[in-house]
Amino acid sequence: MSKVFVEYQILPQHRSVYSQWIQIVRDKCPELELLEGVDQPGLFIEVWSGWTRETYLQMKPMRRNNPNPSTDMGKVETAQYRTIEWHCLDPWVQGGVSKINIWHFEKVR
Repeated sequence: MSKVFVEYQILPQHRSVYSQWIQIVRDKCPELELLEGVDQPGLFIEVWSGWTRETYLQMKPMRRNNPNPSTDMGKVETAQYRTIEWHCLDPWVQGGVSKINIWHFEKVR
């Protein structure tokens, strides 16, 4: 089993608009688990479970505002993912798009 983690800090002045936007994302992608830091309010982690390495490699450029239009994610778990306007998040993140961290983890066997 694998997981993709997406981590970022939302600027306090954008929390309200972020909250509205991320609810739309969660409605479209119910597989998304969203966590907020208890000791660091505004620090969010998106957890996407069950994604393959290939899916991760295809979604990462989308989050970095460098999508490849010829890329076909073609996975059921990502069907709605492609409909999200991910670039909306960038100005709300402390430090901008370069501070959105994305990692892929696999279970240790």
